[in-house]
Amino acid sequence: MSSTHLEQSRPEQRHLETALDRIRQRGQLPEDLVTLLSNISTLQNTADAGPAIAPPTPERLAPAEAVLQGRPLLDREAFPVNREHAADLFDQILTLICREPGPLGEAGQGLRAQLQNGGLSVEQLLDHVLVDHDFFTQWGKDWPEAPRTAYFAAYNALLPSIRAAARALAPHLPEVRTWVNGSCPICGSLPLISILRGKEGFRHAVCSFCRHEYRVRRIACPICNADDQKQLTFFTVQEEPGLRVDVCKSCNHYIKTLDFRDLDREPVPEFDDLDSMALDFVARDQGFVRPTFSAWGF
Repeated sequence: MSSTHLEQSRPEQRHLETALDRIRQRGQLPEDLVTLLSNISTLQNTADAGPAIAPPTPERLAPAEAVLQGRPLLDREAFPVNREHAADLFDQILTLICREPGPLGEAGQGLRAQLQNGGLSVEQLLDHVLVDHDFFTQWGKDWPEAPRTAYFAAYNALLPSIRAAARALAPHLPEVRTWVNGSCPICGSLPLISILRGKEGFRHAVCSFCRHEYRVRRIACPICNADDQKQLTFFTVQEEPGLRVDVCKSCNHYIKTLDFRDLDREPVPEFDDLDSMALDFVARDQGFVRPTFSAWGF
């Protein structure tokens, strides 16, 4: 790892540890799960310096005019990931999963057995992350209590490469202040969560797939772009300071928003999303739908 990357990763690791401590203190999630996600996140942050990728040549990227109209800069299946690096990380992640108690560990062991007997390959799993979620739905039928295990392992193994690709692609985006198309301008995926930044409270969306952060309109649905204020509302709960749920009656979706500007906290989207699952239950009880899975793929 380069000294520059190490210097950049230290504050990120501190923010991660602070978020994990908060989750543990609240005691709403099983300690085994928190420890698993902590270990995987540490592996990913260490691996972020490792995946050498070959960014696509400019002629393979969508033209600026098309991106401004809502086409992704690069389709997900064309993302320049490092499969060798991901395969090594996959093995480490699967080892952690197999040590888990209960259905998750059993599903991990079942996945490893399929890999060992040739019924499945790591390369197939990594490819399906990029192009075909239906595959994981079929696989999950054999493990109904932990149906997302295969996707969870494969996606998180690829994530350092995906993030590296997004960083390499971002400079090729057209220069615009605000994106209005309801999806990530780099890969076309829907947003995971949104963040209010700066004293002005500019709103940024975080992509559910490549983790690219891009500015969106503050008073508009980041999913369908509806801006009729009669169709937009939000709610908060006292137990979750700095978090709110924005809902859109036009598309019936909701998205959580982090506003830590008045709190001594830095956003850690993957874990802030996990830490605020109670808000998901409230939103769903009101009939609204989350457009993506959690940051961890479940």
